[in-house]
Amino acid sequence: MSGIIKRRKTSDYAQIHNGALQQLEDIRSIGLISHLMSLPESWVISKMQLYSKFGRGPITNAIKELEAKKYWVTIQYRNGKKTLYYYNVSDVAFDDSEVLNMIEEVNQGGHKITSISESFTHLVSIGGNQQLKREDNSSVGSCVVDSEQLMVNNSLSTVENRHLLNKYRKTNKEKQNKDKETLLINKELTPTEFQTCLTDSCNDFYTEFAPTRWNKQQWNTLIESFVNETISEGRYIKVPADKIQGYAYQSLKNIAYKFDLKNGRIERKIPFYNWLENDTDEEIPY
Repeated sequence: MSGIIKRRKTSDYAQIHNGALQQLEDIRSIGLISHLMSLPESWVISKMQLYSKFGRGPITNAIKELEAKKYWVTIQYRNGKKTLYYYNVSDVAFDDSEVLNMIEEVNQGGHKITSISESFTHLVSIGGNQQLKREDNSSVGSCVVDSEQLMVNNSLSTVENRHLLNKYRKTNKEKQNKDKETLLINKELTPTEFQTCLTDSCNDFYTEFAPTRWNKQQWNTLIESFVNETISEGRYIKVPADKIQGYAYQSLKNIAYKFDLKNGRIERKIPFYNWLENDTDEEIPY
């Protein structure tokens, strides 16, 4: 007779809230949160480590649902020239107050938050305006902060206040996006940062180039070799941050072409040359 067998456990087991297991719809999300809940609280979450163990596609899709249902929070912030990520995951959905504490923790470190999981984007402006209120006592800044607080704390705020606040948020968002684009174009990456960006960019094209050529293990070895070669030969210096994606694609296209050529999948195209009728000493092109 088939059924669910539950055994009594006194050690080496994880407790997971039923809400997460029953509300999540993607089996990859359920698998990821189950895995993470089995780890100690001191464990530092690394996407690259998860990609290496379970594959980029499954992890990306799992995190997407976990973020949408507030079980996962990603905070991206700047530390000098470095872009860093702060991840938190729980088997009980996060509420706004918990995420505000996370934002405050990053702000107290003197870092600038550049983005956060979509479910909590409204909190970044709140945290940012609270910081603005402490640092800027100008009448304009005070007016914006007061409007923000009115929107959050007063359920009877007027339609006019709502429109005013939405207009400010839209303008602020557009400015942030423009600043991020400028930062990306002008940013000078360290070899380690470049290595991570190039590896991620190459893996984005896995489904286009790998099938029928390389299995997952061969692909990882290929990418690691290609990225290390780019770093060791200093070619990365000539590739700006906003061009890494294009560089990765063109390089993989060339690698795939050489692979297909070597394995007889395609024929090398040699231009026609009628050497019998040519009485010059020109070299025959290959």
